[in-house]
Amino acid sequence: MTQTDILEFDTDDDGDGDGTEGDTADETFVAVVTAESLAAVDAPLRQVLAATRTVADSGLGAAERDEFVRKVVNQDVDLPATVGVDNLGFVGVASSASGVGIDSAISTATGREIPHFFVDSFASFGESHGAIADRVRELVEGGVEVHVVSRGFDIDAENCEHVLGVLDGLDAAGLELQRRADVRDVQRWLPDAAQAGRPALGFTKIDGESVPGPRFDEVRAVVSLRLNEDIPKQKAAERLGVSPRTIGRAVDNAGRYGLEGEDTEE
Repeated sequence: MTQTDILEFDTDDDGDGDGTEGDTADETFVAVVTAESLAAVDAPLRQVLAATRTVADSGLGAAERDEFVRKVVNQDVDLPATVGVDNLGFVGVASSASGVGIDSAISTATGREIPHFFVDSFASFGESHGAIADRVRELVEGGVEVHVVSRGFDIDAENCEHVLGVLDGLDAAGLELQRRADVRDVQRWLPDAAQAGRPALGFTKIDGESVPGPRFDEVRAVVSLRLNEDIPKQKAAERLGVSPRTIGRAVDNAGRYGLEGEDTEE
């Protein structure tokens, strides 16, 4: 199949894309998806957009995701595009890391202090193991958390070196081993400690299982107050030291706290 570049990030871009530019201080994520063609981008782009909702509070529900993916596939949207709540997320798509302008996308995230960077797979960072490791480190060192959606990995300052040690080893091992170990192999070898699944507010993870954490009762009480509109969202957020969007997500999923409410998280 002939590969065609679909877009290239531009750090001088005003972020107009599919909507109006948001306040850069509140921008929530950059997402990069690579696929052989526009048609092939459908599934990975949907998966990445779904992850932005649960991790970065993008507000992109199923209907919004469907509409945006349709526009991308039909070339009805200028890329990179802004999406999500108040258009505070940037999405880029291309046939390769070079085509998407991965270095410019990374500069956009670190330069604007955007907290989350999503890719569909490690291959979206480049073709060589060394390049992938270098780019992930650049993001993490810039204060950006990296999410490799297809593999369920969250990479941050705490686990970055542990995760990327495999890539460093391959990069130093020489071309023969590198040829025998493609990116898919690396993804299988990466440690379980890197696997994603950030626990919900008030919960913690023990042996991979999400269980109530030490602040569960406090979180439950605040969610209850907010659920009954006895406290403003901003005040609830201040009490728990989180963002108002995190409070909104907790209220939307009040059932996990044993409270009455309609669980909406996908």
